[in-house]
Amino acid sequence: MAAELHDPDVIAEMDKNWEAFKKIEKSMEMQHRGKTLLMRNGEVVDIFNDNGDAYKIGCEKFGLGRFSLQVVGQRPVDLGSHAISLSVTD
Repeated sequence: MAAELHDPDVIAEMDKNWEAFKKIEKSMEMQHRGKTLLMRNGEVVDIFNDNGDAYKIGCEKFGLGRFSLQVVGQRPVDLGSHAISLSVTD
């Protein structure tokens, strides 16, 4: 069953991953600019060249809402929702 964006566990996962990403973002830009990080439990699980691959693997391994994707060197667009700003991008 897919996780809902308002689920406290989903929000906690996204928050943990976002905080971890902010701490490593600058160091990741040197070698991984433009790549997508698959994050779970505040850690980088894998690094992908393609967002679609990262999303597919994240869903297969962890289930929807149980991981985050972050693109290194790309500034998030504020759409007025914390959950949306951490969702998968094209």
